[in-house]
Amino acid sequence: MISPLLIVISAILAAAAVALACRVARWPAVDLGAAAAGTLVAVIAWRVLANILVLNDDFMPAVSVGDAVCLIAGALPPAIVASVDRELGRRAIPALAGGLVAFIANVVIL
Repeated sequence: MISPLLIVISAILAAAAVALACRVARWPAVDLGAAAAGTLVAVIAWRVLANILVLNDDFMPAVSVGDAVCLIAGALPPAIVASVDRELGRRAIPALAGGLVAFIANVVIL
Protein backbone atom coordinates (compact mmCIF):
# COMPACT_ATOMS: atom_id res chain seq x y z
CA MET A 1 0.00 0.00 0.00
CA ILE A 2 1.23 3.46 -0.90
CA SER A 3 1.37 6.06 1.86
CA PRO A 4 -1.33 8.75 1.60
CA LEU A 5 1.33 11.42 2.21
CA LEU A 6 3.36 10.22 -0.77
CA ILE A 7 0.22 10.15 -2.92
CA VAL A 8 -0.54 13.76 -2.03
CA ILE A 9 3.06 14.86 -2.66
CA SER A 10 3.10 13.26 -6.12
CA ALA A 11 -0.29 14.85 -6.93
CA ILE A 12 0.95 18.27 -5.83
CA LEU A 13 4.01 17.94 -8.06
CA ALA A 14 1.84 17.02 -11.04
CA ALA A 15 -0.61 19.87 -10.37
CA ALA A 16 2.28 22.33 -10.04
CA ALA A 17 3.67 21.17 -13.39
CA VAL A 18 0.25 21.68 -14.99
CA ALA A 19 -0.02 25.17 -13.47
CA LEU A 20 3.46 26.09 -14.71
CA ALA A 21 2.71 24.74 -18.18
CA CYS A 22 -0.55 26.70 -18.23
CA ARG A 23 1.39 29.88 -17.39
CA VAL A 24 3.85 29.15 -20.18
CA ALA A 25 0.91 28.60 -22.55
CA ARG A 26 -0.65 31.86 -21.26
CA TRP A 27 -3.91 30.29 -20.18
CA PRO A 28 -6.30 32.50 -18.17
CA ALA A 29 -6.27 31.99 -14.40
CA VAL A 30 -9.66 30.25 -14.37
CA ASP A 31 -8.53 27.63 -16.87
CA LEU A 32 -5.18 27.24 -15.11
CA GLY A 33 -6.95 26.68 -11.78
CA ALA A 34 -9.38 24.17 -13.24
CA ALA A 35 -6.63 22.18 -14.97
CA ALA A 36 -4.30 22.15 -11.94
CA ALA A 37 -7.07 21.33 -9.45
CA GLY A 38 -8.40 18.63 -11.74
CA THR A 39 -4.97 17.03 -11.99
CA LEU A 40 -4.52 17.15 -8.22
CA VAL A 41 -7.87 15.46 -7.61
CA ALA A 42 -7.50 12.94 -10.45
CA VAL A 43 -4.06 11.73 -9.35
CA ILE A 44 -5.11 11.43 -5.71
CA ALA A 45 -8.35 9.64 -6.63
CA TRP A 46 -6.56 7.23 -8.95
CA ARG A 47 -3.78 6.38 -6.48
CA VAL A 48 -6.30 5.78 -3.68
CA LEU A 49 -8.27 3.50 -6.02
CA ALA A 50 -5.05 1.75 -7.05
CA ASN A 51 -4.33 1.14 -3.36
CA ILE A 52 -7.81 -0.30 -2.83
CA LEU A 53 -7.53 -2.53 -5.94
CA VAL A 54 -3.93 -3.51 -5.07
CA LEU A 55 -2.48 -2.32 -8.39
CA ASN A 56 0.90 -1.31 -7.02
CA ASP A 57 2.93 -4.40 -7.94
CA ASP A 58 5.55 -3.67 -10.60
CA PHE A 59 4.95 -5.29 -13.99
CA MET A 60 8.31 -3.99 -15.20
CA PRO A 61 11.21 -2.51 -13.24
CA ALA A 62 9.84 0.30 -11.01
CA VAL A 63 6.55 0.64 -12.95
CA SER A 64 3.18 -0.58 -11.73
CA VAL A 65 -0.29 -0.29 -13.23
CA GLY A 66 -0.91 2.43 -10.64
CA ASP A 67 2.06 4.38 -11.97
CA ALA A 68 1.18 3.89 -15.63
CA VAL A 69 -2.41 5.13 -15.29
CA CYS A 70 -1.05 8.31 -13.70
CA LEU A 71 -0.15 9.34 -17.26
CA ILE A 72 -3.88 9.54 -17.95
CA ALA A 73 -4.84 10.95 -14.54
CA GLY A 74 -2.32 13.78 -14.90
CA ALA A 75 -3.11 14.60 -18.53
CA LEU A 76 -6.88 14.21 -18.66
CA PRO A 77 -7.99 17.29 -16.66
CA PRO A 78 -5.94 19.83 -18.68
CA ALA A 79 -7.01 18.08 -21.88
CA ILE A 80 -10.67 18.42 -20.86
CA VAL A 81 -10.20 22.12 -20.04
CA ALA A 82 -8.51 22.64 -23.41
CA SER A 83 -11.32 20.85 -25.24
CA VAL A 84 -13.99 22.97 -23.53
CA ASP A 85 -12.25 26.30 -24.20
CA ARG A 86 -11.09 26.11 -27.81
CA GLU A 87 -9.62 29.62 -27.64
CA LEU A 88 -6.70 28.50 -25.46
CA GLY A 89 -3.28 28.61 -27.05
CA ARG A 90 -0.78 25.76 -26.91
CA ARG A 91 -3.47 23.42 -25.68
CA ALA A 92 -1.31 20.28 -25.55
CA ILE A 93 1.47 21.63 -23.32
CA PRO A 94 -0.37 21.42 -19.96
CA ALA A 95 -1.72 17.94 -20.73
CA LEU A 96 1.73 16.67 -21.69
CA ALA A 97 3.29 18.22 -18.59
CA GLY A 98 0.61 16.81 -16.31
CA GLY A 99 0.83 13.31 -17.70
CA LEU A 100 4.60 13.10 -17.77
CA VAL A 101 5.19 14.64 -14.34
CA ALA A 102 2.42 12.54 -12.75
CA PHE A 103 3.97 9.38 -14.21
CA ILE A 104 7.57 10.24 -13.36
CA ALA A 105 6.72 11.46 -9.86
CA ASN A 106 4.80 8.28 -9.15
CA VAL A 107 7.59 6.04 -10.45
CA VAL A 108 10.27 7.91 -8.49
CA ILE A 109 8.39 8.74 -5.28
CA LEU A 110 6.13 5.73 -5.01
